[in-house]
Amino acid sequence: MELLGGIQRMEDAIQAPVSDPAWRPTMSRAVAQLKAAFAEHVEETEGPAGLYAEVLDDAPRLAPYLNDLVGDHRSVWTALDELEDRLEERDPAESVRWQADRLIREVWQHRQRGADLLYEAYETDLGGET
Repeated sequence: MELLGGIQRMEDAIQAPVSDPAWRPTMSRAVAQLKAAFAEHVEETEGPAGLYAEVLDDAPRLAPYLNDLVGDHRSVWTALDELEDRLEERDPAESVRWQADRLIREVWQHRQRGADLLYEAYETDLGGET
């Protein structure tokens, strides 16, 4: 499952009417799917053979930005866990919807920072960097 698909499922779920009895189970499934997609994303990016290691080898000057992206991962995991807990505790739907919307924005921003980093690593010619 790709991260973009997980985000889109979450967006679809929060747009449904909260008065629909299926809203909470649909949201729970969307959170589970986003968690699975995010787990794949983290696996593909972190670790000795991950994308971030490759970027670090190719553009060591970007190490601080890679650390920021890893920090984003921790923040998103925390937000996903909190959202999952709020759904299980049956918090008010509007409050859950607001938190889900905030989480989606955080993931979108993380994706954009990652894309910006890749652009900087592979499209910016500094000359002489090895």
